[in-house]
Amino acid sequence: MKKILNITLSIFIALSIFMPTTKAQAKTINDFQKELDQKEAQYNANKNKQNEITNNKKLSEKEIKSAQDAITKAEKDMIATGEKIQKLDREIENKNSELEELMKFFQKSSGDMVYLEYVFGSADMTDFIHRISMIEELTAYNEQAIDEMNQMIEESKELQIELKNKQVTLNQKIDDLNKKVASYSVQIDDLSDIQVDVLEEIKTLRETIKYYKDKGCKANQDINSCLSSSLPYDTAFWRPVNYGYVSSEYGGRVHPVTGVYKIHYGTDIAVGRRVTNIYASAAGKVAVINNYNSNSCGGNYVIIHHNIKGVEYSTGYFHMEKVYVKVGQQVTKDTILGLAGGNPYGSPGYTPWDKCSTGQHVHFTMAKGLKLTVNSLYNASFNGRTLVNFPKVGSYKYFSDRTTKY
Repeated sequence: MKKILNITLSIFIALSIFMPTTKAQAKTINDFQKELDQKEAQYNANKNKQNEITNNKKLSEKEIKSAQDAITKAEKDMIATGEKIQKLDREIENKNSELEELMKFFQKSSGDMVYLEYVFGSADMTDFIHRISMIEELTAYNEQAIDEMNQMIEESKELQIELKNKQVTLNQKIDDLNKKVASYSVQIDDLSDIQVDVLEEIKTLRETIKYYKDKGCKANQDINSCLSSSLPYDTAFWRPVNYGYVSSEYGGRVHPVTGVYKIHYGTDIAVGRRVTNIYASAAGKVAVINNYNSNSCGGNYVIIHHNIKGVEYSTGYFHMEKVYVKVGQQVTKDTILGLAGGNPYGSPGYTPWDKCSTGQHVHFTMAKGLKLTVNSLYNASFNGRTLVNFPKVGSYKYFSDRTTKY
């Protein structure tokens, strides 16, 4: 009996491990309202940060202007100092000449005996006092001339050193401030990009909340249960365009613009430089649109909800040049959602509807469940090849309709 109980317990534990967990509760309007409040708070916080950084940038720019003015003044001082140094050099040269003359005088004389002969050769006492005074003045002048010359030499050296140090200090200050301003500019640009995306999410969340309220969903009602009954029924997915080839697969890859390895949550379909309609891959209802031409990564896009043989799916269509449908609109496989965008010229940022595309194409994402944000769509995404027929991987083979099997 004990053995049987142990076996039964082991089977129960194993089953409990492999049995599917209870489905998590779907979002409600209140959940979306909380997300909206958080996004609005994030937007306001980013706005305050932008203002703070902008003010710091302006202060640094003022400091740069002051430093540049100081350099201009220093350059003028350099000219004045150069002229002063030239003047000192001339004076030093004159002093040297005077000293040379004095030295010649002393060399011709016999030192102190000359002074004695000069003094005792006085005609009277007044002349004697005068001659003594002259000798004292001559000696004092000699000593003063030497001191002045040495002082002028030192002053010249100090002025040159001071000027050089001032130039180095000011140039270093400007370099540091320019780096700071450049850093502020990068931060402001990064925040601006974030704000564009946050604004889009805010607009999308507001439209989503309005859509669910208009559909009669209650504030705390499970969104899936509210919407699933109203989705049109379909049996299969078709390709979303009638011409093109697969240019990038679902899964890990090096991003063609950023150069960073990351997951590619969709299948890219290159369509060439041509006007290309994007169709709903299956019957369903438009759940989310982004049609603001905001130059965000992914550009304009549409998310559609589907009921395929009783299973709920969401499909996303990104890099759209134009969007023709509206939230809540029921669509069929023949409904044109809009036009394919992406950049037809291969240089990111060229087109106003998409900043990170290197070719005209459709980014097509498939996900299980009814998704209402890009993040939730990507988190539940899977390789679209499992349900949509595309030419084989790496073939670069064009298809020219939406249904032919490959």
